[in-house]
Amino acid sequence: MQSNRSNPYYFMTSNSFWPLLRITGFLSLLLLISCQQEPTVDSELLEKTLAYHDPEGNWPELKTRLYLSSADTAGQENPFEIELDNSTGYFAHISRQDGKEAVKGIADGKEFYLLDGKGDISAEDREKYGLTPDDLKWVHSFYSYLYGLPMKLTDEGVNVAEAASSEEIEGKEYRVLEVNYDDAVGSDNWFFYLNPETYAMEAYRFNHGEPESGEYILLEEEVMVDGIRMPKVRKWYWNKNKEYIGTDTIIKAEPLTSYRVPAEN
Repeated sequence: MQSNRSNPYYFMTSNSFWPLLRITGFLSLLLLISCQQEPTVDSELLEKTLAYHDPEGNWPELKTRLYLSSADTAGQENPFEIELDNSTGYFAHISRQDGKEAVKGIADGKEFYLLDGKGDISAEDREKYGLTPDDLKWVHSFYSYLYGLPMKLTDEGVNVAEAASSEEIEGKEYRVLEVNYDDAVGSDNWFFYLNPETYAMEAYRFNHGEPESGEYILLEEEVMVDGIRMPKVRKWYWNKNKEYIGTDTIIKAEPLTSYRVPAEN
């Protein structure tokens, strides 16, 4: 199997500690991460799902540490952690391999990398443990976007429309939000499936222009994170054949009270 970032299994094949990072369009969504502004909501349906998932509007000030695990089709579990402080833009991804702790993140607008708490890392170890700018961009875009849904749909450059009709997934009818992005932000087409009674986000789908391309994700259970209802379990499938890809799960969440940054930061 080829080992490059256009391959959806890249992070599961090249480094066994990596979580499931399958979405090939996430580098084009990086601008969504840095856009901090007062949200504009033109869709009543979007307003209702925002009211369900983040009723107190806590996302912009969220400070949390998420303990997560990703499982591939063989059931191999890959535990890791994500730290977010949305009030400052701080982000960190923490993983473990060969008895070592690898941290990559952003603090005060600057990238940082740690291996067992040390910032002096050889080029060989940076590549081996995924401590590179490209790897950081992937995890930052992936987790800041997906774990911020539906709140991230209010960011600049996001165009939201309500689908004219309901759609069925796995035998259940949903109200649908259709989303595309300004050219400078992203190019994929996204569809968010909302429970017609509660307006909970229960699935989403994306493609690259052709309906058979891309993937869909089924969301199960919820975990409360500082007043925000986050999906606990995400199960991934190919659009083209409904084949199962893997599962991402929030194991637990706790308040973020300290940051993993180099001493010089």
